Amino acid sequence: MLSKLLKLLKKDYQTLNKIEVSKANLIHNYKYLSSLNKGIRIAPVIKSNGYGHGIVEVAKILDPLNPPFFCVDSLFEAYQLQKSGIKIPILITGYTNPENLKVKKLPFSFAVYTKDLLEAIAKYQPQAGVHIFVDTGMRREGVTLEDVKKSGVRVKGLMSHLASTNGKNDPLFNLQIKQFKKALKIVKEYKISPRWIHIAASGGLINKETNEIISQISNLSRTGISLYGLGDDKNLKPTLKLITHLGQIKILRRGETSGYDGAFSTKKDLNIGILPIGYNDGVDRRLSNKGMVIINRVICPIIGRVSMNITIVDISKLENPQIGMEVLVYSDNPSDPNSMQNCAKICKTITYDLLVNLDSSIKRIII
Repeated sequence: MLSKLLKLLKKDYQTLNKIEVSKANLIHNYKYLSSLNKGIRIAPVIKSNGYGHGIVEVAKILDPLNPPFFCVDSLFEAYQLQKSGIKIPILITGYTNPENLKVKKLPFSFAVYTKDLLEAIAKYQPQAGVHIFVDTGMRREGVTLEDVKKSGVRVKGLMSHLASTNGKNDPLFNLQIKQFKKALKIVKEYKISPRWIHIAASGGLINKETNEIISQISNLSRTGISLYGLGDDKNLKPTLKLITHLGQIKILRRGETSGYDGAFSTKKDLNIGILPIGYNDGVDRRLSNKGMVIINRVICPIIGRVSMNITIVDISKLENPQIGMEVLVYSDNPSDPNSMQNCAKICKTITYDLLVNLDSSIKRIII
């Protein structure tokens, strides 16, 4: 009896907030990016919870397309994919505590840019693949090739990261390409033959000028933001939208204020809607009094401060509003005022910032 009751409750439970991820658009973007240069394979970057889309959800969609490997940031994320049954190889591109390599043999590859990690892999994970990270000018990660040769690790890749992809007239871009070419020459002298050579991310691949240049020195691109349909290329299709529901309807009288600090004051009576979603869930607080949502194709401004779990919107233009109506918080249509791109402009930030702050507890639904 108890099991039947639990099944019934599970069936009837309706989540207030959800993130819808378009499987078709994600696959379209991967195939489109793969077509930009036949000599460059695409390694999907699915770190930071798949840029907010859900790391496991994204991996399961792309797994059948047989990418060379998935890029994650941490050992924790690699374990997430392993536990979910993902078979595609995994490259951990972020920092790994060498102490964690002593526990058991791991089936992952590692981006290596510190000598202590290199030594730990050689000693405790000799079977692991290594992608040598060379510092070409961004002044972040980097390890010497001499240390790599002495360690005897299995080198599967040579990598770096572009700080700028503004084109062939960009001094910083040209400097990094020059430095990477030097690294390739040294690798050859050391008789190291990496299978994968990669320096570019989304920007380097999308920009035609830089694409042509990187194709001469690499055979792979670690692609993140453009995979999710965000970027300057209009052939890309956004893959995510954030949805909530109208939780309460009230009247805000003339002269009254709403939200913390009375940040909004009305000069006329308004119908307002209370949404059960806030900055804890990923509605950026910088959208306070500036952003908007869409309800039944009607644009409804955010009024007052976005709270931790509540956002107030003006629904005065909405005909016959009803409790439970679906509310589009972040749209997957680039032309909508509440698209991820336009919301990032309002917040004076980048789309990455908004995406990665989408709370992991929100249910991801593949459509």
